[in-house]
Amino acid sequence: MKKYIVLFVMIAGFATASAQGFKAGFGAGYLTGLDGGGGSVDLIYELNEKWGISNTNTFAFAEIADNDRLKWFAVDLNARYNIGRGFYAIAGGEYLSSTFVDKTDVGGFSTGEEKFTSSEIGGNVGAGYVYNLIDNVNIFVETKYTFLELGDQVDDSGYLHARLGLLFDF
Repeated sequence: MKKYIVLFVMIAGFATASAQGFKAGFGAGYLTGLDGGGGSVDLIYELNEKWGISNTNTFAFAEIADNDRLKWFAVDLNARYNIGRGFYAIAGGEYLSSTFVDKTDVGGFSTGEEKFTSSEIGGNVGAGYVYNLIDNVNIFVETKYTFLELGDQVDDSGYLHARLGLLFDF
């Protein structure tokens, strides 16, 4: 029941959003923990001139030795503080789901694959800059560091994510 109430509140909140406070966009970036790239989709709601809420969904992948693959799906929910002149700071949380695909080859032929899935929850901090290109089109650059335990696939307790993308005002 709590999930439905939260969903209803979120939908009602976005439905009452003013036209100048809502932004959506996409970006591409590099993730150090994965040592690979990925794409992201962004939704931003500006509460007022200084504060906002953002959601970023990132899909990333990397090839590991012997045709093995590591895929990530990350969901961020961040508070945004507009510092001024296009600069902003973010802080919030992240849910990361990772899938490691181990392919088995014998004599050059694929004999199958095994999938190992794990998920983690962590926090992140970062900063970015938004530049207005034309009326409702903006370009942004953002860097954040996410603190979480990445498991056996990488030897680190977090990762850096640098992105470049476009935002559209609605």
